[in-house]
Amino acid sequence: PKGAVPMRESGEDNPSNDNVSGLNDDDWELPSGYDEQDNAKQEAEKAFASAAEQQSNNHKPTNGIKFVFCYGDSLTAGYIPNESTTHPYGPALQSELNNLYHAASAAITPELQHPPNIVIQSAGYLGMPAKAMLKNVEQEKVGACTAVEHSPKPSVVIILAGTNDLMQVAPYPERPGDPEASHDDYRVEMILGPITTLYKAVLACSARVGGNDMHILSVGIPGSQFQIDHPTASEIAAKVNEGLNEFSSNYRGTSGKIVYTDFPFAYDESDSKWAPDGLHLTALGYDELGKRLAPVVKSVLDMMYDDL
Repeated sequence: PKGAVPMRESGEDNPSNDNVSGLNDDDWELPSGYDEQDNAKQEAEKAFASAAEQQSNNHKPTNGIKFVFCYGDSLTAGYIPNESTTHPYGPALQSELNNLYHAASAAITPELQHPPNIVIQSAGYLGMPAKAMLKNVEQEKVGACTAVEHSPKPSVVIILAGTNDLMQVAPYPERPGDPEASHDDYRVEMILGPITTLYKAVLACSARVGGNDMHILSVGIPGSQFQIDHPTASEIAAKVNEGLNEFSSNYRGTSGKIVYTDFPFAYDESDSKWAPDGLHLTALGYDELGKRLAPVVKSVLDMMYDDL
């Protein structure tokens, strides 16, 4: 589907990425079926080209476009187990944002209803832990910086990361000579550190191309069957999310801001929003994710601009 980096069946939860063997960014590789035509740079360029055409057709200036880029792992790609296509949450986010702005516009001036000039594009990579996102932040095919630098001054970058890290780190056995490996704080930092450093790196990349006001929307690690089966994982995820919230609230960088939000709904095995693997979402779930994130994204955009 448009707006997502396609994930091929051959990349399905590569065991080298998801085995409980300790967090190693070198474990992660592009899925063997990955199409080089579908990468972060080109996704960003396609977003701008599409928006420019749309704005031209509507006789509106291109510089009025507000870009939102969704970046992350398979939950951003919209991966559904045993499905040949992905279903990213970006389109549902776009649709709900339009609905929210239509409603807000109608409440003020009914005769002037119009959709906002917002373009959403996404890039998600199956099995990719936050540490690999950080290591590859400048990489042309998958790097978040590449996406940022080829979307003219994006307003918001939504980053959903940490699920793969949690699966690698949570059941970390104590290793000889490294007793700290069994401590929760140590494992929390193994996840929290790369994610927060990634945020700072992406903001720095944005500032490098003049996007000094860009905001990052940090989305917390969602629940999963894995966390139910491994209670320690649930405790670690909660601490990571608390850390992301605290980091976002206290961030005082030289450019941009970070806003945190919890993943918008809890894991429930009986809920049709969750796929049978207990980790990914169904199409319904991804649509709900986009719909639930829309008010948060709108609040960030409203905070940044007064012309939407």
